Amino acid sequence: MSVAVRRTVVALSSLVACALVVWTVRVAPWDWLPEDGGDRLTLGTGIGAVVAAAVIFALTSWIPPAAGPAPAAGGQPRRVTQIAEAEDWAVIEQAAGNRDTGGRTPRQAAPADALTQRATGRGRSRIRQTGGDEVEGS
Repeated sequence: MSVAVRRTVVALSSLVACALVVWTVRVAPWDWLPEDGGDRLTLGTGIGAVVAAAVIFALTSWIPPAAGPAPAAGGQPRRVTQIAEAEDWAVIEQAAGNRDTGGRTPRQAAPADALTQRATGRGRSRIRQTGGDEVEGS
């Protein structure tokens, strides 16, 4: 079952629980409830809101957490912008991730939350921009 369907089920369950509590308080002939219909509605709405919140709290473990990009060190979003302009025989190499050139395992870095790459080359220039981790030979 998709996350959207699960969220919809949780939301509808909480609404049904709230409506059921409000209806029960309005029609129940219990002596301890207020006699006035407006007071009963107020009491039912308050209790219904608490029950709806409890239903949402109970069912949140059923919904998987949103899978988003991991924040960079320090908890700040990592934004990477690479802009390169080359002419003649220029060689430009840029990497937003890690580039392993000696058979070593690249160090782990948080992926970029936003990556922008622009390149302009003229003549016999060469531009190489890497957005993620790269291991030599791949």
